[in-house]
Amino acid sequence: MQRLAILVFVVLFVIGQTTTITLAYRNSSVIPSQNLASKNFWQLNQALAFYQKASQQYWPMIPSHPSVIKLGTKSHSVLILRERLLMTGDLSPYDDQGGSRYDYRLREAILSFQERHGLKADGAIGNDTRNELNVSPAVRMQQIALNMQRWAALSSKLKNDDRFIIVNIPDFHMHLYENHHRILSLRAIVGKPDLQTPEIASKITRIVFNPYWNIPNKIAKKDIAPKMLEDPGYLHRMHIRIFKTEDDDSGQITPGRVNWESAAESGLIYHLRQDPGPDNALGQVKFEFQNSHDVYMHDTSAKNLFETDIRDYSHGCIRLENPFALVNYLMKDSPNWSEERLQEILATGKTRYVKVPVPIPIFVTYITTWVDEEGRLNFRNDVYNLDQINSEDNQEIW
Repeated sequence: MQRLAILVFVVLFVIGQTTTITLAYRNSSVIPSQNLASKNFWQLNQALAFYQKASQQYWPMIPSHPSVIKLGTKSHSVLILRERLLMTGDLSPYDDQGGSRYDYRLREAILSFQERHGLKADGAIGNDTRNELNVSPAVRMQQIALNMQRWAALSSKLKNDDRFIIVNIPDFHMHLYENHHRILSLRAIVGKPDLQTPEIASKITRIVFNPYWNIPNKIAKKDIAPKMLEDPGYLHRMHIRIFKTEDDDSGQITPGRVNWESAAESGLIYHLRQDPGPDNALGQVKFEFQNSHDVYMHDTSAKNLFETDIRDYSHGCIRLENPFALVNYLMKDSPNWSEERLQEILATGKTRYVKVPVPIPIFVTYITTWVDEEGRLNFRNDVYNLDQINSEDNQEIW
């Protein structure tokens, strides 16, 4: 019912607009609230009016030839590209030098377009960038309206918080806010499409240094057991031990007593645990927040994965590129905390649990459209296909 009310309001609002095709959502003077979520709701409302107007007019489509457009390329497609970028404000009339050659000013406009669509910002137009350029206004209208619902739902949760964390799954980032202004951003790795990171609202209450990794049964079956069949020394090399149960440290089992073929087919009847150390999948620190999915944020030993643009590699938990920046923030109000104390704890190699002095709200969200602090409308790929599912659920409203 709430979705229906919001969408009906959006449609009625758009019908009454006389906005010309311009990026009206950049005008912050008409935004009634500084709450991050409600501000995005109203900015997206204005963006929706822009795309509604655009859907009634000619929308340039970039041809597939040439297959790659880069600096120096001369083609009729470049003329169409200029027109397309002028419509969304990525290219300003002042910077438009005209002509069919792909010049430096046009490249700067494409870099901006790529950044606000979460694409690799290389200034070249290949398949990924062309596909985003060719998304129709009607599709963008659906995407914006759907995300307005998400921002509206988040707004009520944020109204009493002056500081909070948002992990946005399709953006592959963690953002820390104070008074609804972003003060820290970290690259994040989220769950694979078949092992999705769930949406969560909770509070970070505890930090674990030099953590153990209690390996979930599904990972033991899918990943560990096949590796043991190929390499019987894998557990020893990765410092993974086998126990009868998770809570029984005395009941350790040797790898030779396990039927790994059966484990790969039907699952493991024992519990696997990886010791703290340089090979530990959780790295040197993890952040705990209560939820029913056993999801947490943590460090990682696989730092190279942060260099990719699409970072859906995990089994559901959230990996952070520079987790100690978050540690420093969470512990800054503790009188007994210092960099020296941190290094002492890490140097022991032993697991240590530390309460967060002031627990901080965390929201793991799925938002594919927003307006950033520079006033740019951002879109992201629907990595879990949730936009498509929710759009079908609301199809009768449109």
